[in-house]
Amino acid sequence: MNKYIYNVKIIIALVATFPAFNAKAQTIPNPDFETYSACPSQQVNPTYALRATAWTRPTLGTSDYFNSCGYSIPGVITAFSGTGFVGSYMEVKNGSLSNYKEYLTTRLSAPLIAGTTYMLSFYTAHLFGASPPNMLPTLSYADLPEVEQGYIGAVFSTVAPVNSNSESGFMNSGSIVNTFGNGRVLIPASDTVVYGAASRNTWVPVTLQYTAVGGEEYLTFGQFRQGTTSLPDGTGAYYLFDNLSASLISTPLSVTLQNFSVEKYGFAARLKWETLSEQNNKGFELQRSADGINWEILGFEASKSSSGNSSEPLLYSYIDTAPLSGSNYYRLNNIDYDGKQQYSSVQMLKFNHNASVAIYPNPVRSELSINNLEGVNTIKLINTYGHTITTSSTGNAATKLDFSSLPDGVYTIQIVNENGCVKTMKVTKD
Repeated sequence: MNKYIYNVKIIIALVATFPAFNAKAQTIPNPDFETYSACPSQQVNPTYALRATAWTRPTLGTSDYFNSCGYSIPGVITAFSGTGFVGSYMEVKNGSLSNYKEYLTTRLSAPLIAGTTYMLSFYTAHLFGASPPNMLPTLSYADLPEVEQGYIGAVFSTVAPVNSNSESGFMNSGSIVNTFGNGRVLIPASDTVVYGAASRNTWVPVTLQYTAVGGEEYLTFGQFRQGTTSLPDGTGAYYLFDNLSASLISTPLSVTLQNFSVEKYGFAARLKWETLSEQNNKGFELQRSADGINWEILGFEASKSSSGNSSEPLLYSYIDTAPLSGSNYYRLNNIDYDGKQQYSSVQMLKFNHNASVAIYPNPVRSELSINNLEGVNTIKLINTYGHTITTSSTGNAATKLDFSSLPDGVYTIQIVNENGCVKTMKVTKD
């Protein structure tokens, strides 16, 4: 079956809940999909195996291999790095085709260790919009329906899945059944970055953790949701994968992170997280990125635990008073006193600074309207000499300032939100 692929970037690291000197390193073959048995000359051909070396299609669903040496989709997306990448349908509805999913499987170099927690980090994206000219069948590509989100991820198993481990579905290419495998780790439905607009034809980072039962040797990616899709007819949900890290490295896990979230806080972004336990924890480095790839350090929050050790829940927060206009990706870098580090999952917020607060008319003659305010704000009207003429406070989304008695000239509107963030705007009285 012909399909469209969207690039996904995958990096995998491993963190253990106990010292790693007993663990044997696990490596992933052909992690960046650069090695192939033959350059792909077309999107897919069910008669040949997935041409990315060491990766297989475990069921009858025909996941795809793309490489710029031959068949690719450069007008939509290219490999995150190098030239090769793979992709799969998570869900698709096309006539009678309504329960169809595709998977990618590889074998690790060594079995996973029981009780060890593996941190799986990667970049992903999904196709969105009209079908590229060289994609068949011709479909529209969309976000996963809300009720079908929360099932993309990986299943770990002691044996490779086969088609008998899947639902019958279309041409016996349905979902891998829930009873297969030792365990699975899924991207939660609350991750609006992966399932929403942020990942439409755009790479976004993901971090997941999996605690091994023991003996797992196979890693399979895909959509692990049984049943038919609610997508409109002629629509597909397609995700891409690329550039896994070459090995799984075990290090002690110093912090058990319960949750990490970000939210708008007036003109600012507020980061909140909770730890269930901490061991030898120095604190958390707050990092931000405009693209999910290049990161800057915003600040550091020291551990609230005594000497870095705690068995009680601890709550943290941090305010980014100057978020970027556009996408803001945030993550925590947990650092312990031995210098070991581990990253949290990535969260994203969007700000449109140009549209966040609107004033009109400008120039103004009698009354100025201020719209799109968030939270509680103090508003100052300042003349050209720097003197404050009026000061007011409002918790409303809109307010007005009276200019009728003021002389002509240029004035400054200063808006200070409850977090101390300041926005200034110029207005002319004419």
